[in-house]
Amino acid sequence: MSRYVEDRRASSPPSAAAPSGNRALAAILLAAGLSACASTVPNTPPPPTPTPGQQGAYTPVAPQRVARPGLTPPFMAGRPLTRVGLLLPFTSVAAEALSMNDAVEMALFEANDPNLLVIPRDSGGEARLANAAAQSVLKDGADIIVGPVLKESVQGVTQAVAASSPRAPVIAFSTDNTAASPGVYLLSMTLEEESARIIDFAVKQGLKRFALLAPNNEYGRRIDAAIRKQAAARGATLVAAQSYSRSEREAASAAQLMAPQAKAWEAQAIIIAETGAPLRAIGSALATAGVDLQRTRLIGVGWASAEVPREPTLAGGWYAAPDPSARAAFEQKFRTTYNRAPTRLASLAYDAMKVASMLTRDNGAAGLTALQREEGFNGAEGLFRFRADGTVERALAVLEVRAPAPVVVDPAPIRFPAAGS
Repeated sequence: MSRYVEDRRASSPPSAAAPSGNRALAAILLAAGLSACASTVPNTPPPPTPTPGQQGAYTPVAPQRVARPGLTPPFMAGRPLTRVGLLLPFTSVAAEALSMNDAVEMALFEANDPNLLVIPRDSGGEARLANAAAQSVLKDGADIIVGPVLKESVQGVTQAVAASSPRAPVIAFSTDNTAASPGVYLLSMTLEEESARIIDFAVKQGLKRFALLAPNNEYGRRIDAAIRKQAAARGATLVAAQSYSRSEREAASAAQLMAPQAKAWEAQAIIIAETGAPLRAIGSALATAGVDLQRTRLIGVGWASAEVPREPTLAGGWYAAPDPSARAAFEQKFRTTYNRAPTRLASLAYDAMKVASMLTRDNGAAGLTALQREEGFNGAEGLFRFRADGTVERALAVLEVRAPAPVVVDPAPIRFPAAGS
């Protein structure tokens, strides 16, 4: 069964005062497993608009778009369409997926390109389902795939894309760099990028001896490997490491064990790769165990959360994250449009759609060859660019934990260094 949903054919984007019934219907159709759902914008000439990563007005060039076969709703017949396959976990992580879908919708309206077609599909929560969803949008002529989220789902999509011709590029959201590959780009916040930024900053401040508290799981092992690699590259050392199960009790016990080790090995900083209640338990336990938090700097990985400033023992701690002002602007725009806050990953979906719309506005799918452009893109989470291996490089700031809100102590770079510099 096939069904096309002609979303938002009016000239204004959805708002809190007039919520989009078609947007809600699209999600219902996806959950029910219907075969197609399309979103588009009015058939009006696009006005000059700024584009991500550039200053000033957009300057049109002679159109070179070429029509290719694929899913074409009746009201878009005859247009040289660019088709974006949107793969999100609508049934397995519904709240996150719907917020990301809304962010894509917002970017679609801002693009105001009558030749853009978004084809949403449910990627589910496993490789098999994501593979099937990817095959479906590729059959419908997708020029680029946005999503999915989970590592296993990205791997399923990668298999589908590898077996297709031509191969559509993918912008996915897994935080695991092992899911990246040439042509399959990850736009997420990865612990490797965080680790590199914060260790680089700490070493420049004179800190050379680090200790690490991390959970005893794959995430913790990746943190351990990343910290050792980044420290060694800068002449620093990881002198002690302690792992634990992710409970408050176990985390606190690990912190108590770490305290004498950190003192014995003269650690100048303790890196804590934790969030939530275990993070608060570690902070309290370190203070109780006698760690002088005035002399031993706390450093966080994964601390970009509103809860961090609420733990007094973390005051003065450093962590790397996107510049909060960029995120704040996106959140305000999202709230104004939908009258609610976006989820954490919504900004990434927004940026992926902005990149796709910008690169394909004039030349269709041919413009996607610029995904690895050296200057990168300015997005809702700041400046970023894709590497040839599919991983992302981000311009991150360093923040210090203070009440009532963290303070930027080292701003994010405003541009990337040229290749080879």
